[in-house]
Amino acid sequence: MLIKDITILNREMQPVDHVNVLVENGRFAYVGREELPVYSGTVVDGANKLMMPGFYNTHCHVPMTLIRGFGEGLSLNDWLTKKMFPFEREMNGEDCYYGALLGVMELAAGGCVSISDMYFNIMDVARALDEAGMKANICHGLSSSDPGQRPESLKGWKDTLALLEQSKTGDGRIKVDVGLHAEYTSTEPLVRAAAGLARDHGLALHTHISETRKEHEECRQRHGGLTPVRYFKACGVFENPVLGAHCVWLDEGDREIMAESRATISHCISANLKLASGIPPVAGYMEQGINVVIATDGAAGNNNLNVMEEIHMAALAAKGAFLNPAALPPEQVLKMATVNGAKAQRREDCGVIEAGFKADFVILDMDKPHLTPIHNVAANLVYSAQASDVYMTVIDGNTVYKDGQFPTIDCERVKYECVKRVNRICGRLNGR
Repeated sequence: MLIKDITILNREMQPVDHVNVLVENGRFAYVGREELPVYSGTVVDGANKLMMPGFYNTHCHVPMTLIRGFGEGLSLNDWLTKKMFPFEREMNGEDCYYGALLGVMELAAGGCVSISDMYFNIMDVARALDEAGMKANICHGLSSSDPGQRPESLKGWKDTLALLEQSKTGDGRIKVDVGLHAEYTSTEPLVRAAAGLARDHGLALHTHISETRKEHEECRQRHGGLTPVRYFKACGVFENPVLGAHCVWLDEGDREIMAESRATISHCISANLKLASGIPPVAGYMEQGINVVIATDGAAGNNNLNVMEEIHMAALAAKGAFLNPAALPPEQVLKMATVNGAKAQRREDCGVIEAGFKADFVILDMDKPHLTPIHNVAANLVYSAQASDVYMTVIDGNTVYKDGQFPTIDCERVKYECVKRVNRICGRLNGR
C-alpha cells in the first residue's frame, strides 16, 4: 500500500505535511517526503486527509455489545448483580463470538486497532478477533468466592493456558494476559495464584482497581485497612506488569506503589461518569510517572466502543473536574490513546508511524465543516473530530475498515446473529 502526499502525526503528535508512506509486509517500509516510484499495489490519495497511529482501547469487555442498554440508572453494584451477571450466565461461547465481532465493527469504524479485553469464553472471543484482523491482549477475568477452591480448577485458568499455547503459533496480533476480575470478586488464594501465573509465564496482569469508593472502602474493612492496591501488592500482584482499570479512588500511597512498579492505569471516563463512580485525577497520575491510557470499558457500561469519544471526554473532564484548563493538552491525550496504549500492551514495535514499525494506522477525512479551519491539528482531533470522520483503519498493513465497508466481517450475518441471541437470552430471563 502506498499513501501519497498525506499529513501524518509524528510520535509527538505534531503534524508533518506532504509525506509519502509505503507499507510492505505489514510494516512501514518508508515514511518521508521523497517521491516514490510508480507503485503497483493499492494507492491512497492523501489530499485533505490525515494519517495517525491507530487507537488502543485498553480496557474492554467486547462481547458486552449484546448487553448494551440493558441496565440503566443503577449503581455499579446493582448494575452488576441485578443485570450483568444474570445476563452473562446465559451467554455461551458462540454468543461471545458474535458479540465480539459486533464490537470489532464498531471499534474498527472508529479507528481502533487493538484492545485489552477481559471476559469469559476467551477462546471464542480470540477466534472472533483473530478472524476479523484485530490486535488484542485477551484475558479471562478470574473470580471465585470459595477460599477452598483450587485456582487451577477454574475454567478461566485452563482457558488462559490453552490460549497462551495457541498464541505461540500465531502472528503476534493476539496476546494473552492474566486476568483477575477484582479484589471484591476473588479470594486471597486466587489473587496470589493469579500473580504467580503471570510471573511464571512472563505475562501482564489485568484487573479492576478502586473503581468506586464503596469498593475501595470495603476492601480496607476486609483486609485490615489495606486498599485494593496495597492488598494486591501484599499478594505479589505488582511483581508483574499491571494494567489497572479505572483507579478512580487511589490515595497517595497507592499512586506511589503504581508509579514504582511501572503499572498502567486504564482511564474509562465515560463508564466512570455514567455509573457515577467518580473522576480520577489522571493528570496528577501522569505527573507522578504512571502510564495512563484510554479505554471505553464494555458497551454495556457507557454504552459504546467509541475511543474518539473517550479522548474528547477525558480531556474535558480533567479540566472541568479539577479547574485546570491546561490539564491533558490535546497532544498528551492523543498519546494516551496511541503510543501509551501500545506500551501498556507491551507492543514495542507499534504505536507510531515510523519505518520499521507495524503498519497500524487510521486515515481521517479532514474535509468536513466541523474540522474547518485547522489552527491546531491535535485540538481538532480531540475536540472536534468524530468517529464518523474515520475513512480507513489498517492493522498490520491489512485494511479492516474503509469508507463504510468491513472487508473481514459479514456484517449482516453478525447483526442477525446478535439480535437472535439477545432475544433468546432475554426470553429466558423473562421466564418465557
